[in-house]
Amino acid sequence: MPKKLFVLLGDVKSSREIKNRKLFQEKLIKVCNELNQEYQQNLYADFKILKGLDEIGGVLTETSSIYKIISKITNQIYPNTIRFILVRDYIDTALNSKDVTRMDGPAFHKASERMKLLKKSKTFFDMVTYNETIDSSLIIMINLMLLYKERWTKKQRQIIEEYEKTLNQKKVAFKYNITQQAVSKVINNTKWKNIKDLENQLNQIIGKLGVQLK
Repeated sequence: MPKKLFVLLGDVKSSREIKNRKLFQEKLIKVCNELNQEYQQNLYADFKILKGLDEIGGVLTETSSIYKIISKITNQIYPNTIRFILVRDYIDTALNSKDVTRMDGPAFHKASERMKLLKKSKTFFDMVTYNETIDSSLIIMINLMLLYKERWTKKQRQIIEEYEKTLNQKKVAFKYNITQQAVSKVINNTKWKNIKDLENQLNQIIGKLGVQLK
């Protein structure tokens, strides 16, 4: 019997230009495995690589953690980038297998069509789930976050990632053999505190929607 679920597809940009394909594939496998463990309660079908190094996908029962999932994938595969499509619709093939590589149905067809349109744009995220107003609002908010963070350099990302783990500028400075002032400058230049506050608010909004509208 067909079931309405959330399909999340990720398409790696310029995947043919990736030089060390084996290393990149290991990155994708690693992030998929971590997501499958961390968000097991939200998943109907685990995240897997779908087309070589081009696409990954998973099926969710609800979307309360969608931005967290997208952020984790984006951070893990940097400096490569990835586009995301989230679609809520019916799955009618291989539903009981709970294997995203075997499943099919309107949800996947719609996701593929929307991905073609997204590839023509310069944004990273699109969705067709609840209603046009909710979708449009989340599309704007999530894209703004991803577009802003795309401007961070590799060094800035490393410092911010370490700082988020420790919340201690001295420890970060020691690890990267730089001054505490340099760490502070990165935090200020990236607007990390502002971004973190906005991300927390965004996750709260998505969390409420994911619970109420699943």
